[in-house]
Amino acid sequence: MSVDLVWGRFVRLLIMGLASSTLWAQEPIRQETVQLRAAGTGFLNTGQGVDVGASDRRQEFRRQNLDALTAETIDVAASTRTMAAASLSFPTVANSSIAGTNPRFFGFDALDHSDQRFAGTGAFVNSQFSDEPPDQGLCVGNGFVVEAVNLALAVYDKSGNLLSGPTALNQFFNLHPSVVRSTPPVFGESLSDPRCLYDAQTNRFFVTILELDVDPPTGNLTGNTNLLLAVSNTGDPTGAWNLFELSTTADGSADCPCFGDQPLIGTDANGLYVSTNSFSLVTGGFRGVQIYAASKLFLAAGVPPPFVLHASLSPATNADGSRAFSLQPSVRAHGQQFQDFGSEYFLSSFNTRLLLENSVIVWALRNTALLQLPPGPKTKFVLLRKVVGSEVYGVPPDASQKMGPLFLGPMADPGVFELLSTNEHRMQQVTFADEQLWSSVTTGLQSPGEASLKAGVAWFAVHVEVDDGKLQAKVQRQGYVAVENGNVFFPAVGVSGEGRGAIGFSISGPDIFPSTGYVQVRSNGKTGPIHFAGLGAGSEDGFSGYPNQSPVPPPCDPSGKLCSARWGDYGAATVDTDGSIWLANEYIGPRPRSFFANWGTFITRLSSDD
Repeated sequence: MSVDLVWGRFVRLLIMGLASSTLWAQEPIRQETVQLRAAGTGFLNTGQGVDVGASDRRQEFRRQNLDALTAETIDVAASTRTMAAASLSFPTVANSSIAGTNPRFFGFDALDHSDQRFAGTGAFVNSQFSDEPPDQGLCVGNGFVVEAVNLALAVYDKSGNLLSGPTALNQFFNLHPSVVRSTPPVFGESLSDPRCLYDAQTNRFFVTILELDVDPPTGNLTGNTNLLLAVSNTGDPTGAWNLFELSTTADGSADCPCFGDQPLIGTDANGLYVSTNSFSLVTGGFRGVQIYAASKLFLAAGVPPPFVLHASLSPATNADGSRAFSLQPSVRAHGQQFQDFGSEYFLSSFNTRLLLENSVIVWALRNTALLQLPPGPKTKFVLLRKVVGSEVYGVPPDASQKMGPLFLGPMADPGVFELLSTNEHRMQQVTFADEQLWSSVTTGLQSPGEASLKAGVAWFAVHVEVDDGKLQAKVQRQGYVAVENGNVFFPAVGVSGEGRGAIGFSISGPDIFPSTGYVQVRSNGKTGPIHFAGLGAGSEDGFSGYPNQSPVPPPCDPSGKLCSARWGDYGAATVDTDGSIWLANEYIGPRPRSFFANWGTFITRLSSDD
C-alpha cells in the first residue's frame, strides 16, 4: 500500500478518533515534546569485510562495558514477602516432547561473531570490536530478510542468500569507526542493542540502536547519548536509508547524563514507538522507563515528524509492589494495523526485582492519532495501566551446556568451563494479534523426575481493549515450554493475524550443544512439540565467560564454580505478509570461529499452512 493511500485512510480514521478523544492521564507520567533530528543518509556496503589474518586477530581493545551500570539485583525482602503472601514457588512443568520431523521448515546460518568482528569496508576494515552476546534484530518483508546483530547489519533474500553486508553499523550510521587499531588507537562512537522491524502499511524497514559518545584517545564515555533511527527510503533495504537521531542524555529522573538501555520498538497505524530503560552514567542506577512516540507516516516519507512524544515513568516501586521496567511496545500483526485505532499497547513483567511473579502489566498509550498533527496546548496523551494475574514465572538459573573440546589451533586444549547466562525474567517482544498481546519470558522451572531447577519459557496471550476510556485486560491463554534434562531460554513469539504462531528459543543441556529450536502454537492455544532448527556444533567458549584470564582459564574459583558466558540478550521473531513465521536465535554453528568468540545466529522460516 502506498504512503498516499495510507494517508487517505488515516485522515478518515483521524477525524473519527479525535471526535471521541479524552485528554487525560490515568498513569502519572511526565510528558514533553521533543524533536527528531535528520542525520543524513545511510547505505549498506556491497562488499564483505576483510578477515585481517592471524597477526591482528588477537589485537583487541576493550570498550566501555555497560553491564555494571545496568545491573539489577533481586530484592530479597520484597521477594520473601510476595512469595509468602501468594504461596509462590517455581512451577513444576511436564517436559515437551521432541518432534521427529520439521514440516514447512527452512533455515540458514546468518550473522556470526566473525561476520560482526570483520564487517566494514574502506576506513572501517578491522574497526569492529569482539562483542558477546549477539543482541539480535530481525525483520522480514517485501521479499527481504534484514538482520542486525551487535555492530553489524546484513540483508538476505528469503532463500538465505546474502544481498548486502555485513555492514559495520558505525559505517551505516555515518559515524567514526568503532576503533582504529593504530598506535595509539583511536575510538569512535559506541553502539549497542539493535532492533529491526518491517512495516507493511508503509512498506518501510526501521532499525534502532543506542549510541554513546566516547573520548577518541581513551574510549571513555563522555556522557552524551542518543537514540539512532534508520528508515529505508523504499521497500528495498539494500538501497538508501534516511537517518535520524534523538538525544537521550537528559532522559532520566536524576543523576544524568543518562543513556537508554535496550531500546524496544513497536508500531500501530499512527506511530513508531520506542521504550528504553534509562540508566545513569554517574551512579549506574535505574532512572525510569522512557517512552518515545513519533509519526510513522512522516518517517516513511523521509522527513522528521512534527514532534516526538517523550513520556517518563518513575523508577520507584509502586504501592502494589509493581515496577515499570522494560515496557515492550507491541508490533501489529499483518492486517491488524487499524484495530483499536488510536491505541498502542505495551506489556511488561510485574517487577523484575522479585524472584517470583504471578502477574503481568498491560499498558495502553491513547490518542496516538495526535502524533500526525503539530503540537498544541491540547496535545495530551493518555497512558492506561492494568495489572493482570498470570501463571507463575521467575528468575531462571544459568543454563548448562554440553562441554566439548575447545578449538584453539596449535594451543593446548584445556576444555570448556562455561555456563550460559539466562539473565532475568523481563518481558520479551510483543505482537498484537486479534486483540491479544502475545509475549514470553525466560523462567526458572522444574520438571518431574529431575532434581534441579532449569531454564524454560513462560508465554502469554493477553486479551486487551479500551472501553469507555478504561483499559480491560485478561490473560486468555498461557503456558510453559520445557525440555527434558535441558534448558530453553531467550524466547521470541511470532504470531499472525489469524492467531497462528511459533515461539523460537535457544536450547542447551549437559548433552546438548547450544542449539536453536521452536514450538508451534496451535489453534487451540496449546503448544506442540519442540522442533530443533539450528543444531549446535560445539560448546560456547567466548571471551565473556572467561573474564579474568586469557585466553582460557580453569573454573572461575578454587571451589569449582563455572563461569557464565553472556548469551542472548534477546532473540527475534516476525511474520511476513504471506503468513510465514520467521525466528532468529543464537547457537553455536559449524562455521569457522574468530579467536575470541564462536557464537552464531540461525534464522528459521516456517511456511504458512496455505
